[in-house]
Order: sequence, then C-alpha cells, then structure tokens
Amino acid sequence: MEAKAVSRSKILGMQVYGSDAVFVGSVKDIEFTLGEGKPLLVVETKYHTLIRVEWGKVGAVEDIVLLKEPIKIEAPPTVKTEETQTEKRENICPSCGKKATWIQQYKRWYCYNCKKYV
Repeated sequence: MEAKAVSRSKILGMQVYGSDAVFVGSVKDIEFTLGEGKPLLVVETKYHTLIRVEWGKVGAVEDIVLLKEPIKIEAPPTVKTEETQTEKRENICPSCGKKATWIQQYKRWYCYNCKKYV
C-alpha cells in the first residue's frame, strides 16, 4: 500500500472515532515530542477535555480519523450544583458529541445531528 500524506490543515477539525465506531472527539492540533519527532494528535473529546493520540494508533484518515483501537473517554467531574450538572451533562449529545437543543415543550434535550432526544 502506498503511503499517503495528510496535511495539517486537512486534519484539523476532523472528527475522531475509535475502531468500535464510537465518537471520541475532534482534532484540535498536532504536537511533536522534542527529541522523538513522533506526531501526536491533540483531540478535544466530546466532554471538552484534551487527550493525545499517537500517530501510530491512527488507522485511516479520509472524511474522519479512524483509530486502530477503541478509546474509552471518561466524563470529567462536574460542578456540584444540580442545575450546572444537568446543563453540562445533557446539552452535549452522548452519541455524536454535538450540541443538543433544549425543547421546552417536551422538557428534553434534542440532537438535530442524530435526530433524536438525548
């Protein structure tokens, strides 16, 4: 198989999925470790935390970045007020990581990307 070059401008902003097809996050930057020269993808997870993924763990880059293995992302601890916890937890779709919209009539969050209530 022929090696394929991927430009930084193309990969920035791409959605990242694990090998199990679960949404991980979006590429925010590329870093290099001094003295090693190995690129790392800086990925903002669906919980708005940053993780670093070694380039060797990337399986494919086309319309998305597909990793060679699944990655489990833990939700960060939330502020203790009930209102803040509800907002932080429910206004992000757990399936796709996109922002959900509060539908007052049904008092539920709705993801227009997935076309379902979360």
